[in-house]
Amino acid sequence: MQSVFFNRITFALDKIVNHAVLAILILSLFLVPKFSLAQNEIPSELIHYPDFVFYNGQVLTADADRDFTIAEAVAVRGNRILTVGSSEQIQKMIGPATRAIDLNGRSLTPGFIYNDGDNSVPAGDILKDTQWKGTIQPRLGGQTIDQALATLSYIVENDSETGEPMFFNLQDAWASVAKDSWGISTLDEVAPNNPVAIYLDSSYGLMNTAMINLAIEQGFPADHIHLDRDKNGKPTGMAGAQLVGFVGREVRPWPDPKWFDDVAMPGAVETLAKYARHGVTVATGHMSALTMTVLNRLFHEQPQSLAVRVYPGLDFLRQNPNGEMYLKRMGNLVDFSLVDDRGPMVTIVGASVGPHSGSEDAAAGLLTIEPKKNIIPEISPNAYGYNRWTGQWFTNLSQGDLTEEQMRQTDYYNVLLARQHGWNMTGIHNRGSEGIRLAMQNVLEAENQDKLYVKKLWRPQGFDHNIDWMPEIYEYYNAHPELKDLIRFGVNLGTLISQRNNDALGIENVLEAQYGEEVLRRIAPLRTLLEVGIPFHIEGTEPDDDEDFPTWYIQKAVTRIDDQGRIIAAEESLDRESAFLALTRWAARFIGAQNDMGSIQAGMLADIVIFNGNLLDEPIETITNLKPVMTLVGGKVAYESPNL
Repeated sequence: MQSVFFNRITFALDKIVNHAVLAILILSLFLVPKFSLAQNEIPSELIHYPDFVFYNGQVLTADADRDFTIAEAVAVRGNRILTVGSSEQIQKMIGPATRAIDLNGRSLTPGFIYNDGDNSVPAGDILKDTQWKGTIQPRLGGQTIDQALATLSYIVENDSETGEPMFFNLQDAWASVAKDSWGISTLDEVAPNNPVAIYLDSSYGLMNTAMINLAIEQGFPADHIHLDRDKNGKPTGMAGAQLVGFVGREVRPWPDPKWFDDVAMPGAVETLAKYARHGVTVATGHMSALTMTVLNRLFHEQPQSLAVRVYPGLDFLRQNPNGEMYLKRMGNLVDFSLVDDRGPMVTIVGASVGPHSGSEDAAAGLLTIEPKKNIIPEISPNAYGYNRWTGQWFTNLSQGDLTEEQMRQTDYYNVLLARQHGWNMTGIHNRGSEGIRLAMQNVLEAENQDKLYVKKLWRPQGFDHNIDWMPEIYEYYNAHPELKDLIRFGVNLGTLISQRNNDALGIENVLEAQYGEEVLRRIAPLRTLLEVGIPFHIEGTEPDDDEDFPTWYIQKAVTRIDDQGRIIAAEESLDRESAFLALTRWAARFIGAQNDMGSIQAGMLADIVIFNGNLLDEPIETITNLKPVMTLVGGKVAYESPNL
């Protein structure tokens, strides 16, 4: 009985199982075709293959400060890098609309970042530009200082309207001579009916009585230390940084709208396109309000003409006696961006103030720790240079000599105010060694003040054009380890390679002529900076047609061969990989953008450059023959050579 019972149960279960299997088979006949059909009908919008695949190349990822990864292939989707890997892996991702490019062993790199992009649009440094009749004009010059004065007199008499404020940028060669040759009476005689300002550099100027009165009428303090007066209390015509800044921005009218349309907009388009041809995907630096207007118009009116990203350090605090008033109205605008499908195209990365130090060929000179070997009064008559913040040229005061009230009349106070409101400084030119040291000191003092509305900065403090590095700077940096997280430096290599001349005075290599040949050993000491651990990058400037390609900077950082064929301080050279990083990864770090750009990694912005050869294998002597053949900005083609 028991076995019969189990046999019946087994028979029943077999029937149930067979019926279930049959039911599943029947259902599958109906369901599988429907499922397959549904899969085939998925909208193409939901299937996003890479837009670009680059394979069979040398991908220099710059994903680390040392020993970075070298890959073979990259996939780009949208404005970001999708993945990096082997050619076999990446080629499997190619879709029907993917543009696949065989690199044939050529180098693919991150986009290069140039931080001396102040003049990426015309009048980017309008503070000191020559201007009258509503338009920007050439610099004032001549073969002699008397010719320069005669030219000035002719322009005022024949090409101006009565009462029109006029602004003249004097050629650097004559700045120091003009300071000693011209005074307020000279300019009053030449321009009795027009307010006139002469810019000796961006921080020193000469003004006639009409211009000084106009500045005071418009709000400049009559008792300010940058308005020089003689022992009888009468203005001498000499103007320091805050007065020059006030006149250059508050008193100066903006150029006419026609100038924007005919000059500024086309000029910006041309320069930005040139950056793209050079493989530069970001131009940064101190930039004016006028620059922002031009960039904003490009973004909205002709976005594809905004070929590369522009990351300004706004000049609104530079040489501004009313910094607190501006900040109370603006608050914090750091990181505010204009964004399109390429990602952020215009981003505010900080504020700019005026520099402590001048340049080696300018009237104020380098502000240095060590004195000049040879003082050339026609260039600059002071052994240590003049502190441009304090108006030292005529006040005879260094920063340590100022009273608390006088300090409030300099850009030192603007640095404190900026930090209170969470603005970092960037795009600030400091060339001389004492200027570099003071930059570090001021950053520390700003960071340690009691009143901070923003507790931690979003981007680092950035100082550029730093050339004259002395042992005292390394000692100061090492004594204050907190600086490592606060400050970044740009190093101007071009100063060493291509020294400036003063053609009008017949003086070649003005740096050596004043400081001696030994100064060259401490200019741009790249290897020492790397070993000391000071975060730096190599500066790039506005590219021209023949030089200033990234490969030029790489070659010079490795060889240190100057324009005269000399090898300068070979021990300060970089290896090729570090030179490459100093123009990409480390340059992104300067503006606090290392999480978005400067390397080839998944999730980074697809700012990519392809060269016509191999950057690591090309002999260093001929590496400048390698030029970009394609530049992508945010996954869009900004430049493509017919030779690609």
